Amino acid sequence: MDNTNNQGYQTLGKKVFWLFFLQTSPATIVMFFLFLTLLIISFQSFIADTAYGNMQQFLLNASLISFFFFLLILIISFVFSWLTYINYMFCIAEDSFKIKRGILNRTEDAIPYRQIQNVDIEQDFLFLMLGLSRVIILTAGREDEKEDADASEGVIPAVDKKLAEWLQTELLKRAEIQKTIQTNGTSRQN
Repeated sequence: MDNTNNQGYQTLGKKVFWLFFLQTSPATIVMFFLFLTLLIISFQSFIADTAYGNMQQFLLNASLISFFFFLLILIISFVFSWLTYINYMFCIAEDSFKIKRGILNRTEDAIPYRQIQNVDIEQDFLFLMLGLSRVIILTAGREDEKEDADASEGVIPAVDKKLAEWLQTELLKRAEIQKTIQTNGTSRQN
């Protein structure tokens, strides 16, 4: 990774990687339970010593195949979560708040402080358990889209709760300073 392009940028924090992993791994959990179920059934048929030899072999093969798919999906979920995590960064620059994200399609949003109307913090049950918060930056002209937070101009999907509170305070403070400077500059010109 090129450090010259990422100067001043912060990652989201180690706990956020695990949140990304948990959010991308429901199929992994399903495959794991399928594997366990098939394995238990195949061992029960061995213990019962039933005359269904073909069925025992089928169940054992099915459990091994489900275990293979479990491992494959687990690895894919882990890699995708890691790539998402390392490619999501933010920066408090002098004139704007910047967010870099994306694996294949990299985007960098710069939100001028003067356009920030509000900064919301959200926590659902999983976020509360991990001590994380979601930060949503509402800008001028975007306040009506609150029900679709992903359509907001700035969304930090998850950061530590204390960092989220600090970001909220800092961004609102910088937004107020920018609006004051802009108002004073406009009144002096008139």
